[in-house]
Amino acid sequence: MTIAGIRCTPKKIYYSIIVFNDDETFSLINQELIIPLSFNVPDKLKYVRKTILDIFLEYNVTRAGIRITENNAQTPNKFRLMLEAVVQELIASSYVEKYFTGLKNSISTKLNISNDGTITEVIEGRSDFNGITDWSTFSTEHRESILVGFASSTL
Repeated sequence: MTIAGIRCTPKKIYYSIIVFNDDETFSLINQELIIPLSFNVPDKLKYVRKTILDIFLEYNVTRAGIRITENNAQTPNKFRLMLEAVVQELIASSYVEKYFTGLKNSISTKLNISNDGTITEVIEGRSDFNGITDWSTFSTEHRESILVGFASSTL
């Protein structure tokens, strides 16, 4: 099974590809998709949609998860919301069998991580996750993309 976890920002899309092996181990690939500044908004959205679809096809992604903006965000970025919507539409209309849109609470629930601050420690890299080597060296966005990817594996 191959899973993609995605975390959008206004300038980049962080994604993690998690490949589960038959012996219950997994391989992890973290990448970033940089959104060209010179494109206008519709072209940026088209670029993201096409590129993420190409990535899904390249890795034969069967499940996916996207970390979405919290409902109580003080000043949500409109372009980030547009990116998340385009990626959600892409996932829903692709051949991906199951997908998950995750807020912090729903991710922690799916992963059986306590939401009493433990999930925040994991996201911030102060606590390890799933035995992943060098967890704290990953960016916060990559940690979130990995977590939402693993959360979508539980579907």
